[in-house]
Amino acid sequence: MIPIKTKALKIILFFIVFFCIGACNDKEKKEILYKKPLEEKLDASCAWFRDEKNFFEPNYESKFYNYYNHKIKTKDYLSATKALKAVASNAMRFQSYSNSFYDTIVYFSDHFRNKVPEKKLTFLNLYLGKYYADKSDFTTAITYYSKGTLSEVTDYETCYSKAINFRNIAWCYYCLGKQDLALENNIKALDLLNKTERIDLLGGIYSNLYAINLATKEYDKAEENLNKALFYFKTNEEKNKTNIFICLYNKIQLYDSQENYKKRNPLIDSTLLAFKKLKMNDPSLKISIYLLKIKKNLDENKIEEAETILDEIKPEVDNLNSEYTSADYNTALAILEIKKNKGIKNTKIILDAIPLLIENKDFQNVKKSYSILHDSAIEKKEYEKALDYYIEYQKALDSLGNKETRNKIAEIETKYETEKKEQQIVLQKTAITNKNITIAFLLSAIVGILLIVLALTLRQKQKKLKQEKKVAQQYTKQLLEKTEEERKRIASDLHDSVSHELLSLKNSFEEKTEDTNKKIDAIINDIRIISRNLHPIMFDKVGLKSSIEQLVERAQAVNHFMVTAEIDYSNTLTSAKELQVYRIVQEALSNIIKYSDALAAKITIVEKRDILSIEIKDNGKGFNVTETLNNTTAFGLHNIIERTRVIGGEAKIISDKNGTIITLEIKK
Repeated sequence: MIPIKTKALKIILFFIVFFCIGACNDKEKKEILYKKPLEEKLDASCAWFRDEKNFFEPNYESKFYNYYNHKIKTKDYLSATKALKAVASNAMRFQSYSNSFYDTIVYFSDHFRNKVPEKKLTFLNLYLGKYYADKSDFTTAITYYSKGTLSEVTDYETCYSKAINFRNIAWCYYCLGKQDLALENNIKALDLLNKTERIDLLGGIYSNLYAINLATKEYDKAEENLNKALFYFKTNEEKNKTNIFICLYNKIQLYDSQENYKKRNPLIDSTLLAFKKLKMNDPSLKISIYLLKIKKNLDENKIEEAETILDEIKPEVDNLNSEYTSADYNTALAILEIKKNKGIKNTKIILDAIPLLIENKDFQNVKKSYSILHDSAIEKKEYEKALDYYIEYQKALDSLGNKETRNKIAEIETKYETEKKEQQIVLQKTAITNKNITIAFLLSAIVGILLIVLALTLRQKQKKLKQEKKVAQQYTKQLLEKTEEERKRIASDLHDSVSHELLSLKNSFEEKTEDTNKKIDAIINDIRIISRNLHPIMFDKVGLKSSIEQLVERAQAVNHFMVTAEIDYSNTLTSAKELQVYRIVQEALSNIIKYSDALAAKITIVEKRDILSIEIKDNGKGFNVTETLNNTTAFGLHNIIERTRVIGGEAKIISDKNGTIITLEIKK
């Protein structure tokens, strides 16, 4: 067992270290305001809809509509919302947007929105925004995302939802070529996500920053932000496998923009190999990675291999029903046609699509379209057209990130850094204040701990004293029991042996005289009195009440002293305790007769509910109780007190010139 002082020192040391570390790290802590709650418990159907593995099952859509329509019919709008959210999450996850599900979302939003708490409906604007973004209608997408940024931040859900909407607005502005607005919204998303514990979500923010840097041809910054995105996604690798592959995809695109094929080509092969090894069921991601492989094959003039892969992924492209994915696939088909036929046979299809892309300000796809037309014209040796297409390509490229945009971005970054530094100064001041508070709290804690240690020490001492008292009490009890046994033996020997021998001696005398008989009778009587005083022979048979009554009779007969007894007792104590009560009464009567000069005494025994109350009272001259108890010769009084304590009772002695009262209360 560790001594109490050692324990106390260890406790104090622990608190000092704990608070000092806390105080020192105040400046480094990120203030997490909102922690992600436990996932909402769903019924079996909703859980099945949420599981992304089931999204491409043939009966997924029919099962959903059966469940959803039943819940709407029974007015269980909350369950219908949960099912709707589960399907919407998977649709956004795989970039698969069907018109029928879009209509369901819109109808629910228009007719049942007021039936469910607004907090449960944050996914609606998010889905509608993504639906229009997939169709390159970024202006409408921003309108829906913006609605999702209007709610007040009160918890993790609202903070997370608002941040994701800002992040998506940033992406839309990136596609529209408004990189300054993309950066502003990205910063808003970053600030919000920093208030949550989900640091892995910061990966999406840095992916957006990568895209902005890529558009403005700041390739070093782009790669730096892409590496940051990978770092944050890897903090929760299990949940972010898809995002990690998207980062690798983006890195390949970065190397392609720099025409760094030495880095690009090995990364394409290793990414594809890793994807196949993990056996991920993600069609949209698979198509994106396979399209990279096709691009590499076409660059290396491996026409047949590229064509085989395009045929392999065609069913999945059709099944996804994503305009973005379809556009990427059609781009690859166009490049294949250029390689196979030395130019595209029918460029009208691409040329007709460009005006709508320009109207939607989808400069990414405008750039891709003119790039394909340029390559086709070169293959056909239509150099004048090739030059026109190249000029339009450069315009689209400038729309994504021209010099003016780069200057705006630099200005916003500088402003953000300044604000960030100001925030750091405020945080440092707060940290100093917190540190002072912590030190004050630490001192208070140390004082508190010392008081606790002191209290523990006193408690330990009390416990020890209590134990010692218990041991002493047990020892006294055993001693009294042994004494009684010895008294009983001696009394028995005197009564049965010595008295018997004296009677035999009396009867054996041939010449008996009256004096001899009287002397022998007197000796026998004295032996009987001594024997009875040593141990009441009939005590075990007659009990406490009768034994005390006999004691009172003898005291009156022998000492010509008036003693009365009022006893209301029905044998509720053990025999051993009764014997101790008898001894206490015997000792008290003996003291009264010897020292009090009393004319009378009274013994009262009353049985109450939980205790046996005993009072021994005399009208003697009294004495100073404290002084007498401090005297080493007061054996009789100490005997009464100790015997009472041994049998679980308490003795009180009150004495003055009018007499003495000894009160005993013994627990039954």
